Amino acid sequence: MSMSKSKIFTFLKKRWKLLLILAVVLVGLWMWQQKSAASSTNLNFVEVKRGDIVSSITISGRVDAKEKARLRFAAGGKVVYLGAKEGDQVKKWQSIATIDRAALQKQLQQNLNLYMKERYDFENLQDDIKDQILDTRENRAVAKDQYDLDNQVLNVEIQSIAIQNTTLSAPFAGVLTVSPTAVAGVQLSPTDYFEVVNPETLIFRAAIDEIDLHRVSLGQASEIVLDAYEDEIISSNLSYISYVSSESSSGTVFLMEFPLVGADMSKYRLGMNGDAMITLAKKENVLMVPLDAISERDGKVYIQIKADNKEQVEDREIEIGLESDDEVEVISGLVEGDQILLPE
Repeated sequence: MSMSKSKIFTFLKKRWKLLLILAVVLVGLWMWQQKSAASSTNLNFVEVKRGDIVSSITISGRVDAKEKARLRFAAGGKVVYLGAKEGDQVKKWQSIATIDRAALQKQLQQNLNLYMKERYDFENLQDDIKDQILDTRENRAVAKDQYDLDNQVLNVEIQSIAIQNTTLSAPFAGVLTVSPTAVAGVQLSPTDYFEVVNPETLIFRAAIDEIDLHRVSLGQASEIVLDAYEDEIISSNLSYISYVSSESSSGTVFLMEFPLVGADMSKYRLGMNGDAMITLAKKENVLMVPLDAISERDGKVYIQIKADNKEQVEDREIEIGLESDDEVEVISGLVEGDQILLPE
């Protein structure tokens, strides 16, 4: 027994390097098999299917109105009549507010007196310089007096217009959305305003970046979702694209409008934020694959496909067409039912 152990020990001692190499190879093969098995288990294949694909662009904006007017008195004054309060429905040409004309008429009389004073001073000056040759300084003085007289004429005309506009009327039927006062007897300044909005002309106004402008055109179908009503989709279309650009924090943009006709106008409010998804193109019953399953190299598009029904993959060159946010149309290179690798 001891002799047998001795022989075995001698054998191992002479060939220990060979045995070590063999052990390393066996361990390496075992690790490779485990890794291959794990890789095969983690591969996620999906089947190429047919369906409808929509290419679109989404832009943010807010609710506004085409018919919206801010009404001001040409001059301040005391409100003596209120025909509507904030939130009231108003009819076209309905009187909204009237200010006291008495103070304006007194101001007009004062302006007329100042005008007559300036006119007499000017005429006296003209009498004094009659038949005289004036130097440059004197000509400038005469011109200054003429300007003073002209300004007094303008003051009289402005005050006359203010008196003629002591009553504000709604230019169209709608809702009085802003009123600087809820009661009569309040003194208004020329900067105070009433605002009338026609809710039947509500629109969704958004701005598109100039680099995307070539992708859109009038009449394109659109779907609008407002932040306040995330579960509701408002069907609309692109009805207006501005001819003049605007500047925003993101660069040069162009304003666009989408009518909100047919929606429940009573619950929408000016300034509500949301998104408009414009349909650029649509195809039905086409081969589609997930957009993140493709890759590009040297100007060509590739996808990884299951090779020979085995748990291995190979690159396949494909030709793609229409793209949506998540999927892409496959024109050639795949057939329905092919198994493609979906990256984790």
